[in-house]
Amino acid sequence: MLRTFTQLCQPANKALLVAADEGHATLTGSGTYAMPWHWHDCLMFILPGQGAVELRHEDRRAGTWLSQDRFAVVPSGRAHQTRAGCATHTHVAVYVTGDALHKLDTGVGSLSEFSRRTRTPILVRRTAAIRALQELSQRDDMSSYGSAATRQALSSALLMQCIGEVIAGKTELGTSPREHGMALVADIEAFVAQRADQEIPLDMLEERFGVSRRHITRLFRERTGVSIGEFHQRTRYDNACRLLAETDLPIGEVAFRVGFESGAALARAMRRVGGHSPSGLRAKMARSVKT
Repeated sequence: MLRTFTQLCQPANKALLVAADEGHATLTGSGTYAMPWHWHDCLMFILPGQGAVELRHEDRRAGTWLSQDRFAVVPSGRAHQTRAGCATHTHVAVYVTGDALHKLDTGVGSLSEFSRRTRTPILVRRTAAIRALQELSQRDDMSSYGSAATRQALSSALLMQCIGEVIAGKTELGTSPREHGMALVADIEAFVAQRADQEIPLDMLEERFGVSRRHITRLFRERTGVSIGEFHQRTRYDNACRLLAETDLPIGEVAFRVGFESGAALARAMRRVGGHSPSGLRAKMARSVKT
């Protein structure tokens, strides 16, 4: 299935479009994202923001995982398939036409090395500069004055930075098993953190991520040093501490909001994880404010 540059610039959900002109466009994606096999009449950069994205293409049908430390470049006409590893994921995709690349080649500087490196899909390490531009392009709190021009400028800067990193940066042949595991663990952490106030049985994780309970639990402990249950409880603890410090909510209400059935259950968990009670933490915070 062909998805043309014109179609990409006119998404059904207008909120996904960051900016577009006659030569390049930037779009965002999130949630349970999945695109079946397709190709574009333009070149694509895909940059995960939160969570991981699996990329399959005609040269690597087994697939490779993209996490926050890298982005992928897929040349025009190359069939590929993408899907999110977790419903909490976000990503940015930048599309650029051949005509726009030609104008950059003649007006800004030679793209011969870029063209050589992107004859087939490649992975490139993502720098701090790219991360910052990507995060800025996804913000929804920009001033209404000149917001379209600001987004267009950010989109252009992100495109130029990605091109520059392809030329000068470190390219990757594919993710190692260890890096794939790290991406999966990052997705599990995001999934659990977003639902920390709920019960999250291993069966739910097995169904969501398509990996056996045994593999998920072993991999998570290997990568983080704690079990999924311990991470879940620690997240609840951190959320409770924040509410206790920043609000005057009754302890029972705090317990309910972070996923405990009672204030007593919250107190037991807080003593076990942090060595203090909810009231003790509040008293400590009050003393620190006075001093």
